[in-house]
Amino acid sequence: MAHSLGINTLGLDYRFDNTVEKKSPEKNIIYRLSTKPSEATEFLYLVVSEKLGQFSPANTDILVVKDFKMLRNNLKSRIKKGLGLEVTMDEVRRTNGHEIGWWVSHVKDLYKFSKSTNCQFILSSGANSLFEVVSGRSFDAILKIIGIVPEQYWQDLQEWIETRFQNKVFLYPK
Repeated sequence: MAHSLGINTLGLDYRFDNTVEKKSPEKNIIYRLSTKPSEATEFLYLVVSEKLGQFSPANTDILVVKDFKMLRNNLKSRIKKGLGLEVTMDEVRRTNGHEIGWWVSHVKDLYKFSKSTNCQFILSSGANSLFEVVSGRSFDAILKIIGIVPEQYWQDLQEWIETRFQNKVFLYPK
């Protein structure tokens, strides 16, 4: 049902016995929505766009960059300060060494571009299941290859997420 509504999760809270804790919906989960809800919600969310043609700077928190050529051609004039520019690692897992080098080069360019435009660079595993999740150490190693200090990246990302939620209205259950 979540897939048909365009909802994905950014994070879950697991206990040591690997069961999901039963908490109110506003805690520990950030939903990825394809459109902004028409009313205030009881859950935290970010609006994510994967298509430049459907991208609305006023109503989007994250733009997923799949085509690196769109950076130079269309993106610079359409982005706003504070937008999240996300690149995923899911497709690069099934490539050869040359394509991985090409991807790393373009991700470095995206990182520089995001810094120059005051946008938040977001590197994501692109995982669709628990089996595709990238380990923390591997993630930090990839950040270092790109030229990003992992501790600074995580701190900047946390601050950016908190800033995004300052402008949204949420209903908190009693």
